[in-house]
Amino acid sequence: MTAPQVPAYYPGRTALVALVLAIIGAGLGFGGFVTGVDAALAGREPGASIIIFYIGAGLLVVAVVLAILGLLRTSAKVLSTIALAVGILPITGLIVAALGARH
Repeated sequence: MTAPQVPAYYPGRTALVALVLAIIGAGLGFGGFVTGVDAALAGREPGASIIIFYIGAGLLVVAVVLAILGLLRTSAKVLSTIALAVGILPITGLIVAALGARH
């Protein structure tokens, strides 16, 4: 008996990485945002929460780019679409929150 052959290429790998990065980035981004706002309202220096926020935002941008590449280059369209939605929703929420605070 021979061992079953594993395909050398998994088409949903890019979308799966994008989805994981989007979830981690959303958590870090919102955590840094909330902690920074809390520190600013208490009169303290936000410190590391700004760095955490920027790391989360960077992960979200990378996740969106990988999800778009997954839509264009792989056959895992559904997973890429979910990863794109999970990556774009936190970015949209932060933009809406920032624009709502302007008035």
